[in-house]
Amino acid sequence: MKKNILYIFMLCTCIYCTSKKHISSSKDPSVKSVIENERLNILYRGIKNYLTIYVPQSDSITVSGLGVYKEGENKYSIAPSTGTSMEITIISFVKGKEIIEKREFRIVNLEKAFASIGNKIGKITLSKEELATSKIEYFIPQFVMKLGRVGKFRYQINDEEPTVNYGDEFNKSAKEKIYNMKSGDSMIIDNLNSNPELQNVDLKKVTELVIDIK
Repeated sequence: MKKNILYIFMLCTCIYCTSKKHISSSKDPSVKSVIENERLNILYRGIKNYLTIYVPQSDSITVSGLGVYKEGENKYSIAPSTGTSMEITIISFVKGKEIIEKREFRIVNLEKAFASIGNKIGKITLSKEELATSKIEYFIPQFVMKLGRVGKFRYQINDEEPTVNYGDEFNKSAKEKIYNMKSGDSMIIDNLNSNPELQNVDLKKVTELVIDIK
């Protein structure tokens, strides 16, 4: 009987002495999340804004907020709609301690898009060779996010009928027409299309690009 009591006493002592994982909620200034965003603290309305978010030495991390979606490990996207700012909450566990952090972003509207060659917009002058080998791109002033490739565009030489060109470079037929152009002739490029990342933004109504041949 005494032996049984002794065993029970020793068992209780071991259980009491066993270390326990302590979890507490804290806003620890020494632990801060890292957000990789090429647009700093800016989010663009109407499109997916991709962010990499992680907390060094954390066991786990969750990110929440209106329009926040997890795309993969430490990869998130945010598609803001209304308002001029939004806040996300980042919860991480570092050495058993729960760290809660809030980050605020500004929401801005996309400006009007332009058809461009080498970020040149409006009316430009090129040689036939420069035009034939150029790449047609979207351009939005003060927009640092890559807009992706143009799927197709429309071009018109002088008073000829407009022609659709697929891809972001001139095809063989278009190049032949360009090399037959003369100094003083002009081409209008508009109706850029196809970019799934910007499906909520009407980029077909881009400001046209006018090219005069040297």
